Order: sequence, then C-alpha cells, then structure tokens
Amino acid sequence: MLQVLYKFFSNKGQISLEFSVLVLAVIAAAVILGYNIILTSKSIQESNINTINNTHNTAINILSEVS
Repeated sequence: MLQVLYKFFSNKGQISLEFSVLVLAVIAAAVILGYNIILTSKSIQESNINTINNTHNTAINILSEVS
C-alpha cells in the first residue's frame, strides 16, 4: 500500500502527472454526466407538464358534458 502512495507523489511532494490526469478525467466525466442529467430532467419535466395539461383538459371537457 505504501508503495502505491509513493507512485502518486514525487520526491518533492508534488502529485504525479498520472494521478492528476486521472483526477482530471474523473472531474470531466462528472461534469458531462451532470450536464446530461440536467438536460434529461428538463425534457422529462416538459413532457410531464404536457401530460398533466392534457389530462386536465380532458377531465374538464368530460365534466362539462356531464353537467
């Protein structure tokens, strides 16, 4: 375990290039995934609003015919 930590840090205490590239890749993947989740949730929100509006309009039309 200690040898693995030595690979991530150089003799001067700096983070190695491989570790920093790995962290950068993880952060980039998280940003891309978050962006896609936000876009998907916005499209689901719009489709749900349309469904609710259609259901409401149908119920109002049926109830107005019953009266």
